[in-house]
Amino acid sequence: MSSPELSASDSFVRLLREFADGNPSRATLVEIVDEALVALGAERGFLFRLRSTGGFRVLVARHQDREDVPDAIDRMSHYAVGRMLASGAPWSVADARQDRRYRTEDARDGKRPPLSIQIYPLAADGEVVGGLYVDHRFHELPEDLVDSPEVERWVALASLAVSLQDRGVRERSLEREASGRRVRAGAESDEEGTTFPTAAQVRRVPTRAARELEATIGRELESFHGVESSNPDMLDLFDTARSLASSDIAVLIGGETGTGKGLLARAVHLESARSDRPFVALTCGAIPDTLFDSELLGHVKGAFTGAETDRTGLLEEANGGTFFIDEVADLTLEMQTKLLRVLEDGRVRPLGGKRAVEVDVRIVTATSKDLEDLVRRGEFRGDLYFRVRGSELVIPPLRERWEDVPGLVERLLAQHIEGDEVPTVRSDALDRLMQYPWPGNVRELENEIRRLAALGLDELSVDRLAPVFKGRRGVSSVLSRDVALLDDVVARAESEAIENALRVSGGNKSLAAEKLGVTRKALYRRLAKYGLGTTVESMNEGLDSTDDSESDSNAGSSTFEDTDD
Repeated sequence: MSSPELSASDSFVRLLREFADGNPSRATLVEIVDEALVALGAERGFLFRLRSTGGFRVLVARHQDREDVPDAIDRMSHYAVGRMLASGAPWSVADARQDRRYRTEDARDGKRPPLSIQIYPLAADGEVVGGLYVDHRFHELPEDLVDSPEVERWVALASLAVSLQDRGVRERSLEREASGRRVRAGAESDEEGTTFPTAAQVRRVPTRAARELEATIGRELESFHGVESSNPDMLDLFDTARSLASSDIAVLIGGETGTGKGLLARAVHLESARSDRPFVALTCGAIPDTLFDSELLGHVKGAFTGAETDRTGLLEEANGGTFFIDEVADLTLEMQTKLLRVLEDGRVRPLGGKRAVEVDVRIVTATSKDLEDLVRRGEFRGDLYFRVRGSELVIPPLRERWEDVPGLVERLLAQHIEGDEVPTVRSDALDRLMQYPWPGNVRELENEIRRLAALGLDELSVDRLAPVFKGRRGVSSVLSRDVALLDDVVARAESEAIENALRVSGGNKSLAAEKLGVTRKALYRRLAKYGLGTTVESMNEGLDSTDDSESDSNAGSSTFEDTDD
């Protein structure tokens, strides 16, 4: 036996003996993680414990140089942790940079993101209570170590340490609380905590939504100045919005009613260099033609009957900042003409005034309608359309991002509940909310959560939901089923089209994306969404074991190789 192996064995025995003295110290946990990093050949290691409230807490974060890793919660891939919890088994990914769902905050902070990730579940009494997370930013971690005895014993030791710490917490709490109230293990305050489903919550995901949620369930909502999502398309949208930060280009935000276009408009402003300047909004549908000039340009005293004082127009109020025009399609053609004239001139003159004022504003508009169609029908000015459509951001409806529903429910309950106790949402209620098509999008979800919060209940079950969610109204029930069927049809069609394109392209994803008329990034999202990555890998194995003639004669089950990766 080599000296490193003797050293590791001695450390293991010594640490195990220390457990006999009671609750393991942080120094003990640090040594366990340090030794596990050596055994796995990893660069960074994170020992974390699940919380009964749905979060997790990082107990120890270490680097292979035996130093602490700062901002640990931002260095971990929350999606990878979610996959481990969902499977209840070790989870590994050789090249995490190929899939944006594994991303961490490293890249945003100017650091190199992890290349290879492995996570090992820590168990106690048959339940997952935490995990040992390791990664490497420069090398692939060896897959053959996942089930090795060397690694298993360090994982077992970490499991024992976390269990003993939990027991110590419970015992000390019981001593402090003579009333004997039930103690929630792991619910102490922690700045490194993050909202995250427990393993039990992951198992509650309904079959209907599981196909959509499989790619991102378990990941916390990412917030872009108040706009929250874990959906890959929304995360791409956030990235696009961030890329516009240094520009004053006009932004057109599209999306159905209730998707949060106004929130995104404010987020675009807050991300920009104008964030410390005014953000002024004009709601087009709320202003009649007769008041449009006064609202937009302002007026001086005596300009018309009722103008008893000077009033600054919205454009002048927004000078130096962002002027947001909500539901721009609701403007009449006459109002559109006036708006275009001001935008092109860059000067406003209040009604009744003699002096024009130059204004410097960034224009952000929003609409729930198809402006191109309105232009074709002559209901919207083409020149104004091209003036406001510098860059376009389209928010997908809530029904297309089912994975956001659990996190939004949790966040909205915390926002609208009175008091500190947030009610528990039972699995049957959460299932029903995730299956609903949400024609009113996030706004409709918020209205329902506000109603539920007002009931003052400790637990929310399906019986407490509004009738529309329980299928008691015939039309709504039929609509929900029709939407579900349509989703299934679209999913099957997309999946088949992608498989056919990859076969025709010989496994070249760039060529397949071109044939499908989508970007390579969009193709990767759909491969993950429909679970085709595993199919591709299994087919590749078959291709390696057959020659060209065999591949041609077995076209129905032959494989293809990703030649451009």
